[in-house]
Amino acid sequence: MWTTERKVRNYVEKHHLIQEGDVLVAGISGGADSVCLFYLLIELQAIWKFRLIAVHLNHMLRGEEAVRDQKFVEEICRREGVPFRAFEKDVAHLAAEEGLSLEEAGRKARYDAFAQVMREECGTKIVLAHHRDDQAETMIHHMARGTGITGLCGLRPMSGDRIRPLLCLERKEIENYLTEREIPWQTDSTNLNDDYTRNKIRHHVVRYLCEEINPSATAHMAETAEELQETELLLEQLTEACMCQCTTEADGKMIFQENFWGEPDLIQRRAILQGMKKVAGFARDFTRTHAEDVRKLREKPVGKKIMLPYGVEAVRDYEGMIIRKTEGKTQHCLHSSLVLEVGEEVKEWNLGEYTIYCCVIPYNFGTIEEKTYTKWLDYDKIKNSVEIRHRRSGDRISILPSGGSKKLKDYLIDRKIPREKRDDLWLAADGSEILWVIGDRISEAYKVTDKTRKILHIQIKGGNIHE
Repeated sequence: MWTTERKVRNYVEKHHLIQEGDVLVAGISGGADSVCLFYLLIELQAIWKFRLIAVHLNHMLRGEEAVRDQKFVEEICRREGVPFRAFEKDVAHLAAEEGLSLEEAGRKARYDAFAQVMREECGTKIVLAHHRDDQAETMIHHMARGTGITGLCGLRPMSGDRIRPLLCLERKEIENYLTEREIPWQTDSTNLNDDYTRNKIRHHVVRYLCEEINPSATAHMAETAEELQETELLLEQLTEACMCQCTTEADGKMIFQENFWGEPDLIQRRAILQGMKKVAGFARDFTRTHAEDVRKLREKPVGKKIMLPYGVEAVRDYEGMIIRKTEGKTQHCLHSSLVLEVGEEVKEWNLGEYTIYCCVIPYNFGTIEEKTYTKWLDYDKIKNSVEIRHRRSGDRISILPSGGSKKLKDYLIDRKIPREKRDDLWLAADGSEILWVIGDRISEAYKVTDKTRKILHIQIKGGNIHE
């Protein structure tokens, strides 16, 4: 048995990824990673007696090259006697139709194909060819965009019905294994350019870390990811125990009792996030900031409340802290905040009666138009994520070209905005720094200058906005 085969077998056994009688649906693109996965699975069939089905998706982005890859995968499947399922999807059209990036649209198309084969073939698991270099890229990507322990866990050996037997291998090991066994593979030309975020991370960040800092950088990051996964599992157990002992769930609301506040801050935040997700029925858009806002509410008088995404509110009550749905609001139509995951593709989000369009574009030193509900900001100056929300304690805005900032509250008073309207204002924020008081001014600190290289373009439509 080859060293690589033994390594993968041990990894599969350690994480219980495959059982006898499984029906495995494997994504095989024709690249080195998936071809390695294909042949390793064939070797592992002798041990676990599972059924293997290969799935290939033509994204219709690379013309004859994509046809070449499909024929290659079909041929190796025919030669090895493995059932082969091919799909075609116009990913560019899907991206435009659903407002996704090409990466997101491609991922959606692949998992749709996997899901179809799983249904039709009574599949038990989807097998993916992610390896240690992918793990490093994922961790760096999540960290750059802002994440917590969960995001830093990166790719897991098993996520639901998806398994990743190659997470114990580095890309170099994979290519060496195929070369030694004289197994050919195909090269996707789109992986060689920097059009996609992951390619940029792979070609520049990971390569620099391995060549200039430590050749074992990806291996160490993979080890860290495994340790963080164990940490995350422990924290999940502690959070669940906290919720059992310190909270009550009744009539669609979560009540956090007085003994809850004796728990460590980290467990409090996790439990509050869990409570918000349970009440809303959705996980997206709930952040650490929302959990902190709820924790601060404990210091307020009984009756005080704050609004949260999906028509959820937190209320300081005699019973303790209550998280519940707001009467008369549906979980789909009301957000109190929205974190924009921005990129080069134009994306859109619904925020009540408004639609927000956003993308990042290169600055060509042209004229910046002055519009009330369309703004251009210096993207490189943004430190955190861009959040559309109402005002919070500690918010500041820069109003002088010379620098410095002032409290948002003081600015709104200076602008003679009535007290009763201040809490209803929508803001684009970078942490506690206000980028844009929507319908009013943008921050001087984020204005486009002759040093700007990338622009964040935000446009808001809907409601009574006519621009």
